[in-house]
Amino acid sequence: MKLIKNAIIANGSKTKRVDILFNDKIIKIADKIEYDSAEVIDLDNKILIPGGIDPHVHFNQPGFENHEDFFTGTSAAAAGGISTIIDMPCTSLPPVTNLDNLKNKLEIIQPNALIDFAFWGGIRSNDLININQQISELWDFGVVGFKIYVISGMDTFGQLSYADISKVLKENPDPLYAFHAEDPDIIGQNSQRYDYSKQPELYSKIRSVEAEFTAVKKVLENDNHLHFVHISSKKSAEYIIQNKTERDVTFETCPHYLQFTAEDFRSLRGRLKTAPPVKYQSDKEFLRSSLIDGSLDFVTTDHAGSDWETEKNLPDFSLAYNGIPGTQFMLPYLIDEFYLSGKISLKRLIEISSENAAKRYGLYPNKGSLQIGTDADFTIFDPDKPFVVDEKSILAKGKYSPFVNREFGASISATIVRGEIVYTDLEGIKIKPGFGKFLKREK
Repeated sequence: MKLIKNAIIANGSKTKRVDILFNDKIIKIADKIEYDSAEVIDLDNKILIPGGIDPHVHFNQPGFENHEDFFTGTSAAAAGGISTIIDMPCTSLPPVTNLDNLKNKLEIIQPNALIDFAFWGGIRSNDLININQQISELWDFGVVGFKIYVISGMDTFGQLSYADISKVLKENPDPLYAFHAEDPDIIGQNSQRYDYSKQPELYSKIRSVEAEFTAVKKVLENDNHLHFVHISSKKSAEYIIQNKTERDVTFETCPHYLQFTAEDFRSLRGRLKTAPPVKYQSDKEFLRSSLIDGSLDFVTTDHAGSDWETEKNLPDFSLAYNGIPGTQFMLPYLIDEFYLSGKISLKRLIEISSENAAKRYGLYPNKGSLQIGTDADFTIFDPDKPFVVDEKSILAKGKYSPFVNREFGASISATIVRGEIVYTDLEGIKIKPGFGKFLKREK
């Protein structure tokens, strides 16, 4: 039994100080708790929120362990206050497109996971003959949804045409579908117009605002349970928000879209390169305002690292790998940029960093809440302990970040998963690999 004393938690739009008694589950939350035999953890008025959730990561195991694996990926997540991740289906071999592949992946990664995890299923053009059966089996097993690419550069995970998307969704109406939405025809045409090998800022003209918006609009012609990943532009976000009143549609964005623009490619180069790329000042400002006003559903990282020297820091920008290893800095960024600055309440911070994703993906209330009887997943941060982003401190395999040398105003003091302290800022990782538990979507 453990007893947290003097924790500051959200209380509506305000905060309050409480004690929390827990083992693997939350037992009691009260103004003051005494329990003689409990291990006492005095937070001294540090802030406690539900364990962070990063519902969009690429941890690449099995198959692409040179980029990331579940030990290094979950280590970085834990250091960033993340207690649960949801891994994408596309960047592992074989990809999670059928039940056998999922079980194979689970057997391999389970011994390496430090924190809890769920899986996305995937739908690729390679499998359309048997796709209905594969969707049914994966959905019944408990994946949170299905990832579909409107454009893909992966031979092992082919993109779907708009006609294929409509057919698959019509024949399988129940699951949630998540889309990487960029129109391949527009990107192909733009690629003939712009050479960004020596001018990184032109990358945003190739994978343009119009390419993203066109794909979003066409996908939204389907009346299904829909989610759009890593939205980067005002035009797309506005259109999704307009459709929310009549449609079951949600969207996410990432810290890099909230903080940077195409102009920053000139200085950050490979550190900032992702697909889709960051856009322009008006896009950044609208995404930030949608986070603040509540219309943005949640923030993710699209964590996808690689080797800095051989794959990112290249003279030819067009050859640099698309991806940022972001899971270690998502929460520190959101805390610093939006909560400590007074732009959002602690309640809103919780919504965008755990609660809303848990609800969307069938993991709530065990994840994303502080309720009696739910998992004792806590992120504790110190609002009076700033730190500077040092790339050498990154626990992921990719040792780079667009936030390099930035000072964040708060440090992650501890990450607790199902009552066990997984990470502290003073001692680092404190749990053995294999502690992380596979989570199935609640049916």
